[in-house]
Amino acid sequence: MNRATLIKLMLIPALSLAFTNSQAATETLWKDGTDYIGISSQKTGGNATHPYQLDAQKVARILSQLEIQEKEQTGLTSIISSSSTNKKRRIFTDKEIDILAQGISDALKKASKDEAITFSMSDFRSIYFGDKRLSTSGTAFVRGDALNLLFGEIHVDLHKKYIRSGEGVSNSRFASNVELSHFKLSTGDITEETDHAWKLKSFPGATMVNNRNDWLSVNLDHKYDYQQPHNPTEVIQNKYLSENQKNKQDEKELAIEERLQRLEKATQEASVATTPSSPNENSVEARLKKVKSLYEQGVIPESVYLNKMNAIINEL
Repeated sequence: MNRATLIKLMLIPALSLAFTNSQAATETLWKDGTDYIGISSQKTGGNATHPYQLDAQKVARILSQLEIQEKEQTGLTSIISSSSTNKKRRIFTDKEIDILAQGISDALKKASKDEAITFSMSDFRSIYFGDKRLSTSGTAFVRGDALNLLFGEIHVDLHKKYIRSGEGVSNSRFASNVELSHFKLSTGDITEETDHAWKLKSFPGATMVNNRNDWLSVNLDHKYDYQQPHNPTEVIQNKYLSENQKNKQDEKELAIEERLQRLEKATQEASVATTPSSPNENSVEARLKKVKSLYEQGVIPESVYLNKMNAIINEL
């Protein structure tokens, strides 16, 4: 047996042990395709405040605050991308927030002081070129009274990342779902910052850790509202509204209802004073009655009913 063969045989047990340990280092709590939430033995300095009780609603409100901005560039690249340099982008969609908030909340109850929550989430986004599924990965842990959020990748094409990494593929262009399911994006390095084209944006209650662009410390004593996107998904976001937001919403709906009652009273008084000719289907009175009828029949929900009525009233 030559020396090269002997060295290979000696390395096999060591490599196998390292692989086994890396697999055992992460406990997967939730998985859907390439997306996952887990507890990792990744070092947190040994002083994480785990286990920790953190309400999923508060986590969701914090996640809705997160935005990135492209870093300033110099030279020809800066001229080409100058129009989008200052544009801020919301990191997570409502769908991702809905899953990740509950996952982080559950994981923090199980984690120890030496463990952190790692995750990778993806959803379709139209903010870039076309509607494309993009992934975001990172690490979360609580230290003191702050939720730490460290990001490894934000809005990356997982398939392209896999191909460029040099991993083997079943053919020259496309990786199979099985191959992609074993590929893990970076969840951030607590010891040093990795260079990215983006930087996190701070917000009231959150500060950058060690002036890094990829790590935020969010004060859990601060009160946060759920930041709604331009195209809100009402069913999800209403679960995470703060008490302040709910009160404002109730006040708005109450004001609309009062205006409707005044308008209906004025309409009734006008109908008694005058005898209408042929009914006009496009009149304010007819449109209001039609919307009210649809609501009473259960065809449209209350939120749509109030919005429609308010829109008609605003035309006056």
